[in-house]
Amino acid sequence: MAITGENPELFESRKADHIRLALEERMQATGGSGLHSIELIHEAFPEIDFNEVQIEQRLFSDSPISPLFISSMTAGHAGSVDLNLTMARVCEKRNWAMGVGSQRRQLTDSTADLEWSKIRKACPKVKFFGNIGVAQLIRTKVEDIRRLVDTLDATAMIVHTNPLQECMQPEGTPHFRGGLEALENLAKTLGRPVIVKETGCGFSGATLKRLNGIGVGAVDVSGFGGTHWGRIEGGRSKPGAKLNAVAETFRDWGIGTVESLEAALAVRSDYEVWASGGVRSGLDAAKLLAMGAKMVGLAKPIIEAALGGEEALDLRMGQLELELKIALFCTGSRNIAELQEKRVWRRQ
Repeated sequence: MAITGENPELFESRKADHIRLALEERMQATGGSGLHSIELIHEAFPEIDFNEVQIEQRLFSDSPISPLFISSMTAGHAGSVDLNLTMARVCEKRNWAMGVGSQRRQLTDSTADLEWSKIRKACPKVKFFGNIGVAQLIRTKVEDIRRLVDTLDATAMIVHTNPLQECMQPEGTPHFRGGLEALENLAKTLGRPVIVKETGCGFSGATLKRLNGIGVGAVDVSGFGGTHWGRIEGGRSKPGAKLNAVAETFRDWGIGTVESLEAALAVRSDYEVWASGGVRSGLDAAKLLAMGAKMVGLAKPIIEAALGGEEALDLRMGQLELELKIALFCTGSRNIAELQEKRVWRRQ
């Protein structure tokens, strides 16, 4: 089936709505992540010096990198180049990986490649994760996905799944039949790791088992508890409209980040387990890493700071790193491996 283009004005309007609404508190599933129920155990005698603490992880057995990464947010519209360039520059400085916004537009508009070509040229050392929705993947040839990877020289490719959002979106494409087959085909033929990611509604244990053995490199559970895309799409509809009312019904739909992470870790999987969804501090990230996550993604705190410019973003990302290091130090952990081995967390 051929991928057809989308009205450029409608696309631009939707992406602008997404950024505006994502910053509103009513669009946040505050408290639903389960992070409040996880407590790190304080160590009064760490027996290490703070300068010994190292937070780097190895990404897909590659060179060391921060365990914190920027989750996919926005791309392909007016203003996104400057915003993404700001994020990429700070990622390069601080050795963070960066998930890009959906590359869907590049499938039908070759001029959209220029955004990432420009950013890649300006930031040659950043580890980018490409990004496409499973609804688009089903209808796209692997060679076309490979072109998206090549545009970025991406380290890996994210395939995001967002059934609730697609149902709520006025222009949505809730066509998911054949998704697992398409995902397996991509994972086994792309030549780069494939990361499967929800968009804030999390994963059940049953779904995570279905992802085992099909060749994916990582699963980002992206649980309920942060920005809720069902609420955002409902917020794009006029008050009183059908989708606006339906979105209110589903405002608390999803599986929390902590519950999703626990389910993922219970599966004896052949993929790495990553976590995102409601992460608002370095301490939140430390909790997820202590539980067993390999990488932790952040979105809302990043875009809030990025809108203030490169310096503001650098300060925010530096704060997140410091919070993470303090959490390690105060549990007596020199690195992430020790944080996980000591089992320094408990449920409240």
